[in-house]
Amino acid sequence: MLLAKIKCNYYKFKTNKAYARGNAEETLFWLERVYKTGVAKPNAITTYGYLLLKDGRLEEAMKIFQEQFNMPNISNTDYYNIKANYALGLWKQGKLEEAVALLEKIIPDYKNTNIYGSLGYLYNLQGDLEKALKFNLEASEYNSTGGVILDNLGQTYYLMGDLEKAQETFKKLMTLNPKFPEAYYDYALVLEKLGDRENAVAMLKDAQQHKINYLSAVTKEHIEAKLAQLA
Repeated sequence: MLLAKIKCNYYKFKTNKAYARGNAEETLFWLERVYKTGVAKPNAITTYGYLLLKDGRLEEAMKIFQEQFNMPNISNTDYYNIKANYALGLWKQGKLEEAVALLEKIIPDYKNTNIYGSLGYLYNLQGDLEKALKFNLEASEYNSTGGVILDNLGQTYYLMGDLEKAQETFKKLMTLNPKFPEAYYDYALVLEKLGDRENAVAMLKDAQQHKINYLSAVTKEHIEAKLAQLA
């Protein structure tokens, strides 16, 4: 047990170094070793599962999350974080309704920016825009500078045809210099509808500068197709 803990701490150190360098592949490499020591803390295991999910290794990620559901003496915070990540896995499995239902069970007892962001996006996908708007406004009150939250709200307004409020929301989002491609792609759609083709193209080119992963709501092909359409 002592040797396992020593190894775990060493692997965590290597994980943190890799993460600080922005090397996602190496971070995942060392986190796998943290997990395999058998003495990793729940938050480290959850992070490992989440990074597997971002890397598109869906089955492996879901297996990790399912294992954690039955861990003894797990804290409420760790338990809810596992559930929230599991919900993302359900969405990627095509089980949108199950994913929403799970997050709806969590949020009354455990609110954070990530859960607001995940559920707000899934509400937009469901298409009940009045419900989505109410929730995403609540989310923006919870965290007025949450990038994903603002993107969700702007997207809701766009889907409802309220381009003025959509543009207002995305302008606010842009002041935060978001690091995810959806922000720029979704704003480009609004600008396109407003007839501002030049800035829409600029936003799409900005979207191309940000990394896309398995959990991204937009793909490289989406961006390229829209650029080709507006060119």
